[in-house]
Amino acid sequence: MNTKSTIIRASLCLGLAALTTACIARGPEDYRKVTRSAVDTKNAEIEGCFNGEPGKVVVNFTVQKKTGTVADATVDEKASTASAEVGACVAKAITGVAIERGDMRDGSATFTWEKS
Repeated sequence: MNTKSTIIRASLCLGLAALTTACIARGPEDYRKVTRSAVDTKNAEIEGCFNGEPGKVVVNFTVQKKTGTVADATVDEKASTASAEVGACVAKAITGVAIERGDMRDGSATFTWEKS
């Protein structure tokens, strides 16, 4: 094998390795776990949203495939029992949170926070 051939093969291998680590397709359960873990980093802020007020907030959102960032967080008003202000605060708190790596597809999620 000549040097040029070795360099080309090494470059192809490195390129394939980079592609396989950059393109993840998680299963639903794994996607839920990594998303919950990322959103849980905002627990203190979410606790502050409730400010001792009881109720439930249900938020629907998208995890963007390229960035892994939470976007389009909206409160499900029919399923939520907490005040609109609490719901808006929770939705704002999780917007922009990102999972460790993006995915090959957008993720749609519905998470619930409840305080009594």
